[in-house]
Amino acid sequence: MHQASYLLQLFLSLLSARGLAAQAVDAWRGWVTFKQYARIVHEVPDPGISVQITPERGSDEVRLVFLRQVVEPDGDWLRPVGGVVCELTFAEANLRVTPFEFWSFDHGTFERFVDVVEQTPIFAELMARRPTRSAVYWADTSGMPGPDVNSSDDR
Repeated sequence: MHQASYLLQLFLSLLSARGLAAQAVDAWRGWVTFKQYARIVHEVPDPGISVQITPERGSDEVRLVFLRQVVEPDGDWLRPVGGVVCELTFAEANLRVTPFEFWSFDHGTFERFVDVVEQTPIFAELMARRPTRSAVYWADTSGMPGPDVNSSDDR
């Protein structure tokens, strides 16, 4: 769990250095900071960086998640144990969203992953909008992703 604490605190420190609080991350500056963070904590093999966009059922909210997964060796397999999550929620009644997720290990290089994500129209649309709330937290694989004590609705 020491690694989890380190990884979370590092990301929170990077946000703070840019004048961003976990409860008030704007989309573009949060994404730029997350890319910087992902480069700093890069490992081989790639444990997985993900961008996920999900409409919330029964509401007009859309959730955008940046995730840095953590894995542990389990025989010949790397088992996901959790990850650092930056979650942005948008209230967008007029935005039609189909759920999707991109993973860095599906794109050869981190730069290619970033290109694919940033060229996705719904991602670009969300980058130009203001989230209604945000949260940064560690999530165990059993609860990935989902807010905890670092989240806030006070935007």
